[in-house]
Amino acid sequence: MKRLFVAMACVLFCAGVSVAQKGKAEPDYYPMGYAGDIFTGEVTAFDNDARTLTLTFIKDKKPQTFVVYLPDAPYEWGRDLRNFRVVDFPFDKTAKFQTFKFVSNSQGGAADSAPTGGSGIKKRPSPPPENVISDFKDFMGRNVTVYYTEMSRTVGDKKEKYNEVWRIRILPDKKK
Repeated sequence: MKRLFVAMACVLFCAGVSVAQKGKAEPDYYPMGYAGDIFTGEVTAFDNDARTLTLTFIKDKKPQTFVVYLPDAPYEWGRDLRNFRVVDFPFDKTAKFQTFKFVSNSQGGAADSAPTGGSGIKKRPSPPPENVISDFKDFMGRNVTVYYTEMSRTVGDKKEKYNEVWRIRILPDKKK
């Protein structure tokens, strides 16, 4: 009876995690220093001048919105470990190469189980400077997961926090 209770608790916990809009990134290669924060939702608004996307996630008829800032930096298309299409922006905008480490859990664990073996470290050249997104209309209505880092900046004499994206995972369209 005790095992049944534990099994049911695990199932309920996992079901909750699978539909959560805000969470932690799954195992993959991530930039050094990335905390693993993600948000999943539908792009419901964009602002090309402010370089922002607004994501909305509706649960129990209550919409939750999340605004992210896309860096004014070059990007490149790629695929993550689960073979989803992703748009990557440089995590370190001043580096010629981006360094990624395989993280096996959402807490920033050791790189001991990298799928390709070896050190669990990958280096890629930074994207070419001409690859800059200036119009975000293609994201409108798409379901995406954004991988972001909470940052702060000073505007005037006031500090403000914002969420800067370094990866956007493009999710498949829902079947209608």
